[in-house]
Amino acid sequence: MAVALLALSALLVSCGAEGTADLTGPQPTVPTSPRPASTPDARSVPVEPLVPEGATIERILYGRLLPGEGEQIIVQSSRDVGCADRQDHLQVFAFDEAFGEWKPLFEADRWPSPAGSFIPDREDFSDPCKRYEVLALVELVDVERDSDIQELAVALATGKDEPGHLFLKVLSFRAGVAEAIYDEVTTRGGSARLLDDGRISLEQGTYPSQSGPLWRGRSNPNGILTDVIGWDEEYRQVDVLESSLDLYCRHGAVDEVKDGALIVTCDADGLQRFTGYRLTDETEVLPAEFGGADELRPGQEVSVSEAEPLELGEDWELEPVAAEIRVLNQRQTCGGPPE
Repeated sequence: MAVALLALSALLVSCGAEGTADLTGPQPTVPTSPRPASTPDARSVPVEPLVPEGATIERILYGRLLPGEGEQIIVQSSRDVGCADRQDHLQVFAFDEAFGEWKPLFEADRWPSPAGSFIPDREDFSDPCKRYEVLALVELVDVERDSDIQELAVALATGKDEPGHLFLKVLSFRAGVAEAIYDEVTTRGGSARLLDDGRISLEQGTYPSQSGPLWRGRSNPNGILTDVIGWDEEYRQVDVLESSLDLYCRHGAVDEVKDGALIVTCDADGLQRFTGYRLTDETEVLPAEFGGADELRPGQEVSVSEAEPLELGEDWELEPVAAEIRVLNQRQTCGGPPE
């Protein structure tokens, strides 16, 4: 018996690995894990089937809004709703690996909720032409300055017959859903544009008090407030980094002089603008022999220096005080007609 066991052991050793495999039977196979499907090239995707029925594509952007591989598709489109202006749409599409297809990541007519959407569908209202929302800015921007994931800057203009609010939002999709990391609403009108360094410039008109003598209507701002929006390294958030305040008409023609107020008109930004100045006992009119503010007449060319400081009041009100009014091209004495 011992001899037989020794012979069997020698046989197993001589067979090596291959011999033992035959003797121990078939080995179990380890199942291979399926590799996740790679995100297809967003730029090769037909976009027309993704937009609302009857919509015309206005603009397409491609960028990395989500962590991971591949780009997302940003589509701005519009459709006719029977009004003088069109219904705007804004959508972001991401590839869904589970379903193997492109699905909406963001739809402006359903965000933040269908009941209170960023861009309402006007056909849901009894008078769709009464509303007015126009996409004034849709840009990809690396506002967080990480050069990895981008954000989406969007500005929506409102107001049909007169300037309405301008809504500016910077949307982040890092968490897989749209989150507003910067949100501002102007009082009346305004414009937004993307700067070369990835920051955003927001300009909005400043207006005098509606109950005061400088008021010239909702379409006539006194000046302009410019905010530069970007990443604040100290507070680690998107915020206003720079702010400047300018009057439209420091140099122009007298439009109107009334009790305690001077209205000056000029051409600014290709438009006729008005700036109102309050007059006080300290307001100086030069040359001195001209005779003072009471002698100012419409059409006279003037240069106005405002008193410091120039600050915004409540509700973006700006009522500058004229410190000095210099009358130009005037040689006459008090009360004489201009030459």
